Amino acid sequence: MKRLLFPIALTVFPISVAAAEISSVYSELDLKKCEKLALQETEDEGGEWRCRGIRDYDVRVWEGDLRSFVGFGRQAPAQCAAMQTFGAFNSLGPRVEWRMRDGKPFATILRWFTESSADDGAPVKQNWLVVTKLDGADACHIAYVDTKYTDANEVARQRADERAQTFDCAKDMPEIFSARGGSATDYASGMPCPGGPYREE
Repeated sequence: MKRLLFPIALTVFPISVAAAEISSVYSELDLKKCEKLALQETEDEGGEWRCRGIRDYDVRVWEGDLRSFVGFGRQAPAQCAAMQTFGAFNSLGPRVEWRMRDGKPFATILRWFTESSADDGAPVKQNWLVVTKLDGADACHIAYVDTKYTDANEVARQRADERAQTFDCAKDMPEIFSARGGSATDYASGMPCPGGPYREE
């Protein structure tokens, strides 16, 4: 009996390790190819779109006052992420990276482009990787990574993998990874989130 236990343990362990593997899946984000749910009278006033994501998660995008907001899945309007955006004028990158564990998405990484003005009026352009936690029906930003930051893509994936499970959207503040320093509220708004819904369905 004792000689049978050891080989059984060896066969079970790799299965548990394989099940915990984390990978990435990508989906396109092009508003021209998305379903228009609402559109304001002028382009600057924005609109609302539903874009194809993965599995049961579509990508909901709102635009207004030259700023973007993004939610994920059927409960997107009720999510914290639906009211989180940068203070600077911004737009979205062309694809969403979905971080997967056991075949299920637990976080996303999306590039945002921001533009503001320096004290002398010169334009200040910056690119960010926004890491968003997917938590059942809710979602919220957990990290902002400046694309000029060393190994920015890997840092964004690491924060998604290590922080998404324990991040509390109602209490915790997103991390900032940028040579400029500062805190999340210096760049963005809408955090932490005491509870939705944040938009009308």
